[in-house]
Amino acid sequence: MKLELKEKLFTRFPWSIPDKSDTMSPWTQYTFECGDGWYQILWDMFTEIEEVYKNNGIKIKLTVGQIKQKFGELRVYIHDALPEVNELIVKYQEISVKICEGCGIESSIQLRVHYWTTLCDDCYDKRIEEARVGLG
Repeated sequence: MKLELKEKLFTRFPWSIPDKSDTMSPWTQYTFECGDGWYQILWDMFTEIEEVYKNNGIKIKLTVGQIKQKFGELRVYIHDALPEVNELIVKYQEISVKICEGCGIESSIQLRVHYWTTLCDDCYDKRIEEARVGLG
């Protein structure tokens, strides 16, 4: 994910900022390991997480463990969260398999060259081309 999008998320949702003292955490090391197309999904999910805590009259106290793409789905690992947050994570994971990870348009999860991905054809072709250029 582009730095500017990461910064927007961290600015709006400061509770998601990695704990720099936890040098072994994937969240601290890599932050968002997914494409720009899932930015809005994350924004919406974080907004709903805040609403859950607000509705329960509780200050947000949770730990983000990792946010990444795995098997074509958005995977969000959050620790010490309210049970409703885990339900939200499942909801947004299901949404992610219908949205291109690269650009955010409607797409679908597909097996492409032995790799599950949720990329539209244009974003998939672009990623293949970038890989070729990187090898050359």
